[in-house]
Amino acid sequence: MGRGKSEHNKQLVEAAYNILSEIQPASIRAVCYRLFADGLVDSMSKNNTNRVSRQLVEAREHGQIPWDWVVDESREPERQGVWTSPAEFAEAAKHSFRRDAWQHQGKRIEVWSEKGTVRGTLAPVLQEYGVTLQVFHGYGSATVVKGAAIDSVSDPRPLKVFYVGDWDPSGLHMSEVDLQERLIRYGGAVNLIRLALTEEDIGPQLKSFEVNSKRSDPRWRWYRQLSVNKHGPYCWELDALSPVVLRKRLENAIKAEIEPEAWERTRRCEEAEQKSLAVFLDHWQSFSIPMPACE
Repeated sequence: MGRGKSEHNKQLVEAAYNILSEIQPASIRAVCYRLFADGLVDSMSKNNTNRVSRQLVEAREHGQIPWDWVVDESREPERQGVWTSPAEFAEAAKHSFRRDAWQHQGKRIEVWSEKGTVRGTLAPVLQEYGVTLQVFHGYGSATVVKGAAIDSVSDPRPLKVFYVGDWDPSGLHMSEVDLQERLIRYGGAVNLIRLALTEEDIGPQLKSFEVNSKRSDPRWRWYRQLSVNKHGPYCWELDALSPVVLRKRLENAIKAEIEPEAWERTRRCEEAEQKSLAVFLDHWQSFSIPMPACE
């Protein structure tokens, strides 16, 4: 590895390794922001992000960087649940049962995002606490937002949503205006809290870009009145925020909503049920149930 590489690309890979060792799992764009902040790329242009992406692919293919340190917004392949035998299914079932720890909580929690780049970044926290992530991929379609509104009132418990998105004309307008208005219009009831980016995040400590680059955005004038007059002629992307900071912030926000005694009771019940299920499935073949010959 490294034969034929320019000295700059070698430095790029070494720096990316050090960055990822601190913030993984993280997206390519998050790594690029750190490289940009450190002066190893001169901008967040598509040429630069593509070059970093190519270098990280090669580094992972050659074993320099672990594959699971880098995540993207692509979903895992959607496979149907099929098995080669009942025994294989039984083994999988032993390890897949998980009780819904939110069923005895006084509220429901979800995370919404305008962009899918956070899916892999937030996955460790979402999986740990069993929280749903809804990605809108920009402005959510009427069908998606209507579905979210219906779901929000399908349970008598209040729904609190932690929203993560860019601080730019569209990103800010989505959470502060568009989603709020459409959810009400469609009969929803959601307590929508912007978790990131917030006013505390933006500023010279976070890499930004000129708001004039967004002049074609229909929300540009709205953004100038709301943000530019207060924070200057800049925009900020969610990817510029450290994934470590974002994950910790989300975890703290979720934990603050949990009723700990009910949560712990559910976890103890889950452990007992997992053990009971494992014992049953380990002995299922001893039951005198005839199995058809399929081969």
